[in-house]
Amino acid sequence: METEKIGLKRRPRQDGTTAYYWVASAVSRNTEDYPTKTVRVHGATLDEITARCRVLTSELKQWLSERGQGPKVHFDGTLRSLIRMYRTTKGSGYLTVKTNTREMYDFSLDLLEQDCGMRKLEKVTGLDIRGWYEHFKEPAEDTPKQAERRAEALKEGNPLPPNPERIRRAYQCMQLLRIVISFGVVANITECFRLKAVLESMTFHVPRGRTEQITFEQAEAICNVAIGNRLHSIALAQALQFELTLRQIDVIGRWEKTDTPEDGGILDRGQRWRDGLLWSHLDSNGILRKPTSKIDDVTAEHDTMQYPFLRKIIDMVPVEKRFGPMIKSEVTGLPYRKRYFSDVWRECADAAGVPKTVWNRDSRAGGITEGSDAGADLEHLRHHANHKNAATTQRYNRKTLEKTQKVAQLRVAHRSAGNAPETDA
Repeated sequence: METEKIGLKRRPRQDGTTAYYWVASAVSRNTEDYPTKTVRVHGATLDEITARCRVLTSELKQWLSERGQGPKVHFDGTLRSLIRMYRTTKGSGYLTVKTNTREMYDFSLDLLEQDCGMRKLEKVTGLDIRGWYEHFKEPAEDTPKQAERRAEALKEGNPLPPNPERIRRAYQCMQLLRIVISFGVVANITECFRLKAVLESMTFHVPRGRTEQITFEQAEAICNVAIGNRLHSIALAQALQFELTLRQIDVIGRWEKTDTPEDGGILDRGQRWRDGLLWSHLDSNGILRKPTSKIDDVTAEHDTMQYPFLRKIIDMVPVEKRFGPMIKSEVTGLPYRKRYFSDVWRECADAAGVPKTVWNRDSRAGGITEGSDAGADLEHLRHHANHKNAATTQRYNRKTLEKTQKVAQLRVAHRSAGNAPETDA
């Protein structure tokens, strides 16, 4: 049974619902020393649940392979075996990317393996690949709730528009296919040399960059809902991301597997938390200095005293509780995991009336746009956002704090001016 191979187990509850778990021993017998034995798996659909189980299974197989305990993956001519080689072979780029990048890779690799994995590479043509792209681009089917809303809207004479094509999903699948085929070339797999040449002659529509942004009014509404629901960490994370234009990962951090728990840190189920904001990053004068996770040797530097809205939320935390991670789940007491944070944030955003097309990651774009609208100097904005193109400038410039303070002052002044009452001429 497929669910057994990926470690998925079901347990009925007394209320009639079903709880889903990933169990390491259901995948392999050699898991006595594996740090993560069982994981509760959440998802809106069974597809999401099984996809998460495949990621966990892939991590386990990688761990077994590194210790010579797992079956060595051999290329049998299929795309599936090549993908599994890419995920488990020492020297593969898959094993060196950051955890959050690997999660993005896994989503596309799972789709390729599930829908195209059985194909023999020697028989795959460019027309087949084009067909795969078109397949992955197809609109998503309605969920039961969406189907119900669509039926009701049709009865009322206001039919809902069809679901959009998933161009971004299809494009990412093709990008991962290129990466996997290139790995096959490095591994000297004959069929991959031909397919690499085929892919080099093909182009796929590049999805447009996101144009959505969070406005101050939306950020404020989300924070108010979160505070009202006693989710202060969600409010604080939202305020930090918008006001200081920080990346989500630099605020909530990330969890990654570790084989060295003796090294300490915040540990949970065989994973160590890293890269998130600590209260120690904020000094007694309100200056926040945080090394960024995306660019080496670059530190975000901001004066939080310049942002009254952010300070109001920071000051809700008693001084005696300002230690460790700044953003922690009120339920677990541990730093949020990305998916759980996104789910809780989305509930607050929905309650605040923020459109579903607007995501938490759009906070950074919203803050930068507000600064631009307020007339902030472009170079100052680049410093404020720690953009990649400003990395070299930051190494030599010693006035980063003054620049980010100026951006803060302009933004808050612009905000106040926009809320000023109109007067008669």
